[in-house]
Amino acid sequence: MIDQTDRKILNILSKDAKASLKELGNACNMSPTAVHLRLKKLEEQNIITGSKSLIDTYQLGYQTQSFIGIYFNKANIYRTVSKALLDIDEVVECNYTTGNFSLLIKVVCRDNKHLTEVLSNKIQTIDGVARTETFICLEQTFTREIEF
Repeated sequence: MIDQTDRKILNILSKDAKASLKELGNACNMSPTAVHLRLKKLEEQNIITGSKSLIDTYQLGYQTQSFIGIYFNKANIYRTVSKALLDIDEVVECNYTTGNFSLLIKVVCRDNKHLTEVLSNKIQTIDGVARTETFICLEQTFTREIEF
């Protein structure tokens, strides 16, 4: 499947998606062309599915981050509710879970008033949502990708 060199490339890219082919090659003792071929292989295997820039939403005025547990009023509506949540811009992550909630979502809002509006007028109005439980994030201590 993947070897140690692939793992090294993945670990570097997980920390810096803008790492150049030359930088990756130097770290792996390979030519940029050889690195490019490995990246193409990893993309074809859907191991690498894209790259992104991390944006500090707090700096852009979105200062309230929360996690919301969603309870369903019937069991078989996961896909329908997930699709409706995808249409809400403030919902940035959605996870189908075991335990008390059916879904756990991450929501980013400007402030608590904005969060209240999103909850009351968007999330809680979705057909099949029985109730929600909200956890406001006071501080994100860290986020990271897993080492391979």
